[in-house]
Amino acid sequence: MPITKKEAVQIYDATYIVCDVETTGLSPVFNRITEISLIKIRDGEITDKFVTLLNPKQHIPYGITLLTGITNEDVVDKPTFEQISGKIISFFKTDNPENTIFVGHNVGFDYKFVYESFKRLKKPVYFKAKTLCTCKLSRRLLRKLKSKSLSSVAAHLGVQQKQKHRAYDDTLATAKILLAFLERLADEHNLDTLDEVLKFQNTKIFTEEKQSPALKRLNIKLKDIPSSPGVYFFRSTSNEILYIGKAKNLKERLSTYFHHNSELPYKIKKLISNIRKLEYEITNSELSALILESKLIKRYKPRFNTAIKRYRFHPFLKIDIQNDFPKVEKVYEIENDGANYYGPFSSRMTVNNLLREINEKFLIRKCESKKLRASKNNSNCMYFDIGQCEAPCNRTISKEKYRLEVEKVHNYITETNESTAQHTYKKLMAILSEKFDYEKAASFRDRLKDIEKVMSYQKVITSAINNKKIIIKCNNSHKREIFFIHNGKLLNTFVLDKENDFDQSDIVGEIADTTEYLYFSLSKFIKHKYTAEELDEIKVISNWLALNRDKNSYLEINESHTKDDLINFIFRNK
Repeated sequence: MPITKKEAVQIYDATYIVCDVETTGLSPVFNRITEISLIKIRDGEITDKFVTLLNPKQHIPYGITLLTGITNEDVVDKPTFEQISGKIISFFKTDNPENTIFVGHNVGFDYKFVYESFKRLKKPVYFKAKTLCTCKLSRRLLRKLKSKSLSSVAAHLGVQQKQKHRAYDDTLATAKILLAFLERLADEHNLDTLDEVLKFQNTKIFTEEKQSPALKRLNIKLKDIPSSPGVYFFRSTSNEILYIGKAKNLKERLSTYFHHNSELPYKIKKLISNIRKLEYEITNSELSALILESKLIKRYKPRFNTAIKRYRFHPFLKIDIQNDFPKVEKVYEIENDGANYYGPFSSRMTVNNLLREINEKFLIRKCESKKLRASKNNSNCMYFDIGQCEAPCNRTISKEKYRLEVEKVHNYITETNESTAQHTYKKLMAILSEKFDYEKAASFRDRLKDIEKVMSYQKVITSAINNKKIIIKCNNSHKREIFFIHNGKLLNTFVLDKENDFDQSDIVGEIADTTEYLYFSLSKFIKHKYTAEELDEIKVISNWLALNRDKNSYLEINESHTKDDLINFIFRNK
């Protein structure tokens, strides 16, 4: 039965099996596999791997050995494909085979070799899977990159390859490229389902010479659009604003609508068919564009912004401390509800693991009820029976004692002492490295980095953010934009002209006044109520910091800073 719109699989809910094979030649019918590597990706994370050399039962030509380093001696005592075929089938087994995707760079090559190898078994197996090609994706996402080879795409994206033309290293590089592409497809192309991604790899590519019909109708040339950050507006015949979007590069972002117009998702096609006018507003940084986009969407409420709402995949941990008996959960939105929000984290897997560990280590309720109505008449649940909850639902534990457990959870997430997540991950990394299990060690390293990045700039949004005073510097080739953030709110912004060496007396005084205000203001324990717009601003800035903090200058003001430190940070030319 075909998947209905309601049942459409989200990008990160699919399982991706990335494959690479080394072979004795180019023919899947006459040549054989000498090495196979499989990497499994679930929930946007690498979760499993399988790699082995194979005895192809035929001679490996000298030219192939020069290319791969695999010799006839290397494979003489290795298993045949027949002997490991069961392991490959097990690796591909998932709860929903329809949502399991075979991925490769030039995927047709790898898929055909695996298909023919199963076909040749004594008891032939009909191997069938949907395929996704990272080479095809690179032709559409990296149009300016001359070579779309695996090594070229990997180098362009900063993905390191230890050993080229060996199955595992090529598979690992392809897996990292896939994850980068999936994020770009969701963020820049508004694709949120698996079917949309599978169709996108085969979309028609338009060029400046061969323009899409929509671009001809608008009578504009993409080459005339600036490569600057900004906000763009699509308008209808009646001048209604249909859609508002942001871009860190307007030319690149807008080209995505008009270079791949043949098999775009229905919602995007419908938007493009209604566009009669394109406008844009240049901003000084991507962060400015994000904030402006958020404000304008709330002001104009364009109908296609609701229809094309992007799939959100940067989660928060939430503790609803405004309730008597708080619980811990994963969420994708922050609300003005008085809860603690930790994040946003780059990886959903980091949050999933933290949530699982918290539920195992702490006696926090796991029930579905958002607000617990405690009563002595309530019966105990399964979690009380297995010792994972102290049943606040029937008042077995007092509110005061339960709050102490909640405080332990807060410290586990935010602190670095021996009983915290960060310390635990460091310890596990060391143990796994000693055992030479570098893959698992790297997994814990990535989780640790994610937590450290979030906790380095904010321990919790909305409640503890009341004691945060932050300055952000965003540099581009000609300008520097300064953001002053106070109580989580955007207090002020300034733009400095770098070509004038920042000697601009007209705004230096204003910057000094704002710096003075930030330095002396704010009692740490003042509570603030946020408007819907301010909350949205907090979310935009927090998400941006989580993803971009390493690339830009950032200062959280604390008691050790002097006023001169703040001024020096703002005007320091880097």
